Amino acid sequence: MILASFTIWDAVQFARKSRQLDLLSRGDYSPIADEFRAAYPNTTPLIRAIPFVQRYIDELTGLYARPVVRVFSADDVSVDAVAAKKLAQVYQDSKVNEVLQRCEAQLWTQNTVLLIALPDGPGKVRLQPIMPWQIVDIVSDDPLRADDPLTWSKLTAQVPAAVVSNQVTMGEFEITRTTASRDIGGKRVGIYAADKTHTFGRIPVVVCHRVAPDLGRALAPVNEAVLNLQICLSLQDADNELIVKMCAWPQKWIKNAGLAQASEEINIGPDKVLSLIPTGDPARPAPELAIAQGQVPVSELVSFIEHKIRIYCTMLNLDPSSFLKINTAVTASARLFSAQDRATQRDKILPKLAQLENDVASLIAQVLNVTGVMRLPDNLQAQATYTLSEPEPDPQSAAQTRALNIASGVDSPVVAVMQRDGVTRAEALKTVKKNLAESKALGLNPEPQPPAAPMVAAPAITEAQPVLQ
Repeated sequence: MILASFTIWDAVQFARKSRQLDLLSRGDYSPIADEFRAAYPNTTPLIRAIPFVQRYIDELTGLYARPVVRVFSADDVSVDAVAAKKLAQVYQDSKVNEVLQRCEAQLWTQNTVLLIALPDGPGKVRLQPIMPWQIVDIVSDDPLRADDPLTWSKLTAQVPAAVVSNQVTMGEFEITRTTASRDIGGKRVGIYAADKTHTFGRIPVVVCHRVAPDLGRALAPVNEAVLNLQICLSLQDADNELIVKMCAWPQKWIKNAGLAQASEEINIGPDKVLSLIPTGDPARPAPELAIAQGQVPVSELVSFIEHKIRIYCTMLNLDPSSFLKINTAVTASARLFSAQDRATQRDKILPKLAQLENDVASLIAQVLNVTGVMRLPDNLQAQATYTLSEPEPDPQSAAQTRALNIASGVDSPVVAVMQRDGVTRAEALKTVKKNLAESKALGLNPEPQPPAAPMVAAPAITEAQPVLQ
């Protein structure tokens, strides 16, 4: 909201939505109970765990689910083999791929993810994701570049400080350009040094935005459309269940009941005989037992839910059939277009992840330099190659296209093996050579025969050339 020259930002509402998306993405449906109580204050909450947020994330992510090949460099020069091997070991011991996999998933819902690197022993760092709902305060020296962490002079966020009887007590960590500390058990402890100082010269944090924040804001708005549909589906399913239960349950009632038909004195059941005694007034009709049965439009309610899913998925540029599995034949072309929609959406986030890889590599190198375990360039960069696993709608056509691309030089079998197996170029080259050698030994890939010499035609005989007898 803009009021005169001020913009009003509801930080509490923003943190609540961010927290709800964070919980729902990990299968915690406690936000649905809160929304149900607000919508139906006089009804017991019915938790219906429809995993739309999880399904939405699974549909668009997966770059870090398979092996990732990284090439480390500094000043556009690749690091030596020994340093590259040590870095690969640091990434493996620090579980960097697992953290980046969570960041990739949260980017589609939170639109902003922060990472801090904490010392975690020799040759290890702990990458800690910070969700927008954890941010308490961000102070930027340049309001026009508030989304750039290089302009931040102070960052305060909520982190767990103590756990007692399974109850988590939240504390704060505070990082400035010269200090870094957090709460642990009621005490303020330094993060990088006992005196709470650090030598980074800036706030050691990595920020990745999928959507650009508003001017003057450090955080982008969350993906509210996904949150709205998740809440809508869960509440609608609970509401439909209440409608079916309340309206479709048969209700016995007595028509023209009198004092003799008090409900407390009537015994009903499969082995009972029901006697309705007239009241004695001949002018009054005799009592009758009836059963009221409501007609619930179940098919219309189901169609209404499917209609909402189709509208939201279409607006999110996703194929609705991926969320509505129907028992009908799907052509290869339809599956191909669905895969293209996912690939188009995924390609939009690749530049963001490429920058995130470089920033994370630089931050890890700086933290390792501070701990003194190994000396690495502060401007370390990492170029990641992802192993995509996309189902092929038409495997035969895909194999023919791949073979033509390799034969024409558009593609390389080494690159194809790198993307398929998630290995380095050297390992992929060994695999290709080994496969070709085995195929040749089995006679499956014979060497091409040299072309035959062209036949020279004999000169034609003309009248000017006499024929020798």
